[in-house]
Amino acid sequence: MKINFESANIAETEVIIRGDIASQEVAAILDYVKNLSSNTKKLMLFKEDEQFLISPSEVIYIEAKGNKVEAVTVSGIYDSKKKLYELKEALISEPFAQINKGTLVNIDFVKSVQAEFSGNYSLRLKQGKEILTISRKFFKEFKSKI
Repeated sequence: MKINFESANIAETEVIIRGDIASQEVAAILDYVKNLSSNTKKLMLFKEDEQFLISPSEVIYIEAKGNKVEAVTVSGIYDSKKKLYELKEALISEPFAQINKGTLVNIDFVKSVQAEFSGNYSLRLKQGKEILTISRKFFKEFKSKI
């Protein structure tokens, strides 16, 4: 295996693998990089006067409601002091996609997607009976994350 490092002034680190991408060696590298990026982050969320460190894998979706941003998790609903775009940037390496102007969803909690007559899509979550709307504008981003 040949390894090259290149310094670049970019916002996010980029990993490029050339060769047989179906090899076991490449699969092991991919698993390592995924685990490295997903195990390092926790979200600081609030409930009443208490602060909680929540793993992104526990968050089902995040929704902006007026001036408030709420995170719906497997253990309840929490508030965030960050804006939706800040959370989106923090979760860039996680399986989250923006599905409309005010909602980020964890792809791992999506049960099904159904096209609507209007051109939007309905997204059904695995847990609960909740249905979220994927607007046409954000469908491409959603599809690229799955």
